[in-house]
Amino acid sequence: MSLILSKKIYDIKEIPNETGIYYFIDSLNIPIYIGKSLDLNKRISQHLNSKSRKSEKIKMRYDHIRYLITRSELIALLIESQEIKKNTPILNRKLRKKKRAVHVSKFINDNGLFGLKITKEMKDSISSFRSTKSAKSFLEFVSEKYGLCKKLNHVISSSHCCFSISSKSKSKKCLTEESQIVYNSKFNKMIKSLTLPKKNFTIFNKKHNKPYPFVSVKNGVVEGYGFADKKSVFNIKVQKKLDYVTKDETIIVKNYYNRNYNDLEIKVLK
Repeated sequence: MSLILSKKIYDIKEIPNETGIYYFIDSLNIPIYIGKSLDLNKRISQHLNSKSRKSEKIKMRYDHIRYLITRSELIALLIESQEIKKNTPILNRKLRKKKRAVHVSKFINDNGLFGLKITKEMKDSISSFRSTKSAKSFLEFVSEKYGLCKKLNHVISSSHCCFSISSKSKSKKCLTEESQIVYNSKFNKMIKSLTLPKKNFTIFNKKHNKPYPFVSVKNGVVEGYGFADKKSVFNIKVQKKLDYVTKDETIIVKNYYNRNYNDLEIKVLK
C-alpha cells in the first residue's frame, strides 16, 4: 500500500472522515498550513467554521485543500512533522518555533517513595511533551491506571488524603501510607510499561486491519513507516524512510507509545 496525495479539493464534501494529513494551499500552490487529524473532514470543517485568529488567516489565504489518508495516527504525526519541516508553512507557527520541551521526571521523597513532576530539565526524564497541559494529562493518566498518589505525582495540590481524590483507588487509606516496597513496585511497574525496547523493533496498532500500518525504529532512531501483511519484524519493508531524523520524531513515537501502549503491539528483533 502506498500513500497518495489527493487531487485539489475545493468542496469540503469531498473530504473523507478518515485519519490523515491535510494541507491548506494558496493560489501559488504553496502550503500555508499543514495539520493531522483522526477525522479529516471534521477537522477541516472546524478550521473553516471557526472565527479564531488562525482560522481567519487560513480562510483569507487558502485557495484549495489536499489531503493524505494514513489510516494510522502515529504515521500521520510523523508525516505532519516531516512535512512542516520540509515546507515551513507560514501559518504553522506553533510547530515551526523551536519550543523547549517539557519533561516528566521521577524523584524520591523524604519517605523513600517515588513520584513524578513536570520540569524543564532532562535529568531523570521518563517522557517529554510539547506543553505543560499534555504533561499534566499524562500524569493524571498513569496515576489513575497504576493507583499512584496524585499528590505525590503533582496532579493536584490538596491537604486531603490522596485516596479521596483517586477515583480508582480501592484502598481505604492514603496511597502513600502503603509500604514503601508495595508503592514503589507499582511505580516501577508503570515505568517499565512506558519504556520502549532499546533494540530494533516495529510498532503496530491492534485496532488496524490489513495491510497493517507500522513504524520502524532501529537503534533507538525512528527509521520510517510502511504497511505489512503480517505483524512481524521480519521480512517487512519500510516503504518510506524519514527525510528528517531529529529529536522531534523520537519524542513523537515515545509519547504516542506512552499514551496508547495498551492498543499497541511491539515486535522486537532479538
